[in-house]
Amino acid sequence: METLFFITAMSPFSILCFLVATLVVLLLLATLWFLRYRKRSKRRLNKLLGLITVRNSHDLKVLKENEEKYRNIVRLMNEGVILTDSAHRIVFVNQCACKQLKKAEKELIGKKISEFTVGKAEATRLNELLDKNRAGTVAREEFMMCRSHEEPFWASLSFSFPGHLHNLHDGAVIVMVDVSGHIMLEQKMRKMTSNVVQKVKQLDCVFEMQQMLAKPDQTVDDILRKSLRIIPKGLRHENEMRVEILYNGKAYRAPGFHKSNWYYSIPLKTDHHRVGEMIVSYIGSHPPLHCQPFRIGEKVLLKNIAEKIMIAVTMVNEKADQTG
Repeated sequence: METLFFITAMSPFSILCFLVATLVVLLLLATLWFLRYRKRSKRRLNKLLGLITVRNSHDLKVLKENEEKYRNIVRLMNEGVILTDSAHRIVFVNQCACKQLKKAEKELIGKKISEFTVGKAEATRLNELLDKNRAGTVAREEFMMCRSHEEPFWASLSFSFPGHLHNLHDGAVIVMVDVSGHIMLEQKMRKMTSNVVQKVKQLDCVFEMQQMLAKPDQTVDDILRKSLRIIPKGLRHENEMRVEILYNGKAYRAPGFHKSNWYYSIPLKTDHHRVGEMIVSYIGSHPPLHCQPFRIGEKVLLKNIAEKIMIAVTMVNEKADQTG
């Protein structure tokens, strides 16, 4: 009541001065409060930044330690690991890959992986595989590689292409495994299987020939003409073989026969006298000139068949002489 009376008793100018002073005091109080709050917030922010920096430093240290562990694991793993850039040049290689290629790391870095394949065809195939793949794809192929001193070996290469889209690696990640032992075993098994199949063909051929020769009431012409059809069945390249039998000046030829550079000839004898010749010849595709077109087993088969034919022919001639 007294304050209100005091204010009403004041002049308008005095009232204005009082209001201005009041506002100034309030502004100063607000400024002091803001500065104190800002100082406290800044102190909290600095404390929080300090904690974040310590945590980031710890995380970075752990990350570097893990990266070093993983790098050591990659270097010491039992499979070769090779990293290439977008130009297919080696940028990283682990110890196992160095051992497989028998080269030091410095000899491999910067080289193209295709430089260690055997022959231009393998190098071209490898480069095409690297060129056509894109980020996120995987592939696996077997290539003939070459160690130091030009020692060849078979390698199974597994490719993955992370790609720069995933902020990983702008090239290929290649895992290399030496599979020479497996390939050699497969080739050996394939060869053994092929030999077994060939033996079965030869046995079938001999069996069919014996059945044909055992038929009664056959002439010499019948035996020789039927033999032309049966003989190729015991050979590896049955469809490319044709037979000609010369006996007592008469020729018996299979359709399409011609004497090429790849042929095998067996003399036909009776009582140690040569009475003719059996010729087996390639008419289609054939082995290279430096290779033997007929294997030993095939030559033995043809000689046995020639002997059986002559035994049958001799028996037919003897029977004809007796009946005559």
